Amino acid sequence: TLYGIARVGAGDQVLLTGVLREPSRFEQFDYRTFLADEGIIAVLDSPRLVQSAPGSPDPLHAAIFAIRHALIDAVDRTLPEPDAALVLGVVFGYRAALPTALDQAMIQSGLIHIVVISGLKVSLLARLVQRALGRVWPRAAPIVALTAMVAYALVAGASAAALRAAAMGALVVIAGVVRRESQVYVSLALTAALMLGLKPALAHDVSFQLSFAGTLGIATMTDPIAARLRMMPGVLRDPFSATCAAEIATWPLMLANFHQVSVVGPVANALVLPLLPAIIVLGGLGALVAILVQPVGSTLLQGAGLIATWFQVVITWTAGLPGAAITAPYFPVRWLLAAGVLNGGALAALKLRVFLWQRRVWAGAGGLALIATVLLLVRPDGRLHVYALDVGSGSAVLVRTPSGEQVLIDAGPDPNLVAQALGRALPPTARRLTAWIVTGGRLDEIGGAQAILDRFQVDRVIIAEVKPWSVTLRALVDRAQTLGITVQTTIAAVGVDGVVLEPMPDERTWLVWQGGAALAIVPPDTDWVRLPRGVEGAVFTQGGPAEWGPSDGRGVAVVQVAAHSRAGLPARAFLRGLGPGPVLRTDRLGTVELVAGSAGFQPAG
Repeated sequence: TLYGIARVGAGDQVLLTGVLREPSRFEQFDYRTFLADEGIIAVLDSPRLVQSAPGSPDPLHAAIFAIRHALIDAVDRTLPEPDAALVLGVVFGYRAALPTALDQAMIQSGLIHIVVISGLKVSLLARLVQRALGRVWPRAAPIVALTAMVAYALVAGASAAALRAAAMGALVVIAGVVRRESQVYVSLALTAALMLGLKPALAHDVSFQLSFAGTLGIATMTDPIAARLRMMPGVLRDPFSATCAAEIATWPLMLANFHQVSVVGPVANALVLPLLPAIIVLGGLGALVAILVQPVGSTLLQGAGLIATWFQVVITWTAGLPGAAITAPYFPVRWLLAAGVLNGGALAALKLRVFLWQRRVWAGAGGLALIATVLLLVRPDGRLHVYALDVGSGSAVLVRTPSGEQVLIDAGPDPNLVAQALGRALPPTARRLTAWIVTGGRLDEIGGAQAILDRFQVDRVIIAEVKPWSVTLRALVDRAQTLGITVQTTIAAVGVDGVVLEPMPDERTWLVWQGGAALAIVPPDTDWVRLPRGVEGAVFTQGGPAEWGPSDGRGVAVVQVAAHSRAGLPARAFLRGLGPGPVLRTDRLGTVELVAGSAGFQPAG
């Protein structure tokens, strides 16, 4: 993305300057994998256009871009914002113009899928084309429908989701041509096999997983849910039931990848989906006609705009309801496995309910599934985890031992930030700190102390401040003693569950040891003491030190620094001296999790 007055077009040759870096993996979004699926292996920080030479794309891309831009211009000329942005998103999957607030409200209300090119829209297009031509030219109808689906997917951006939807729609059309009944399970399996055979990396694509899980849920559970809602009008019952089925099938993936599931989604979809065909027909046909005959096309687009206004009313109302979405900041892989056991068991029971008379068999299977689920939810994974918490430019590092004991170093500058970061790093049941080490008495170290004392049962507080105590630190000690917490002023090593936290001679730097793996927690305002041999990583609090020798950098480095703030940003000399190892920053990645292994501490995932 280039900012400023520079304008370049598709096919132009450009010369850029900037810093190439590997894409980041954000706390709630694997940006690196997302870009890798598009063939992108690096991003350019602070790009600057040096020179551009005009050119043109190949004829196919030129035609696609011309059609796409003409459709967007036709809608923009006719409808006001945000109606135009919503029509473009619903009809053509063009989300760039959606306001941020509306986009977030759509996520909260469970309606974000309506601005994505999905199998529902592609199948709807194919059915409309086939029905329109079926009576006049039945032999050509399937071919025209296939052509329309491919053209629609290309104009919509030819994303993986659009091409996948076109592939599913093509199977349905071909099945009708060869007079074979379309079986959803066979079609799903065939489509998955073809797509994974062509691109195995799709197995890790969240949208790929959600598409198939949602389709499977809709095919399996929509009818049973609808059968129990006979009192609802059919026009509302069908989308409500389908949305419930899709959410039941996809909630583990939503919580694991996006940490949020909409509760009001079925209601919002019941109010919106019945009008989805109308807005697609009016918006798509209106944009096409407006290119040739503006008055006629504008009339159709005005109808699409009225429907878009209703969509906005539903989105705003449902997203603003209390408890509109369930959030789960902490949702590790083993919880996803537990959810898979629950969902898989429920699906098997639903499909095999004819055998429910064999109660002993079902009781045994249910008991085993329950035991497996409890173990996956509660049992720690047996590895040492260190979290550099996203608290801005401050100091807050959480150590979680293989058996699930917690040790906290400092508490960051803000109680809200540290509470949110701990909520994302720990399960809700983790309410105990074996030890809390306080390395200093400034707000950068203990500004969030109130949140720690409110949330956790703390066994002991270790004060490692060698300078005269500040008023804030004295207040913390008084509060801890009032709560009956042991306060230790002797600076000594802490051993918990085979993990040793050891102070360095400067009494501000701490080492975390487990076997051969060692990690240093380094504050910036101390004289640098060369780390012992075997320490292959460090967490640099409060933006890191101002100086760092080039020969000192080794292993992974994590820098705790605030986003969108120059205060505490790492010094250039420090960053240059960190060596070839990975450098992870909390202002870019959020909380950084390191896991101890045979090769030392490595980033999780």
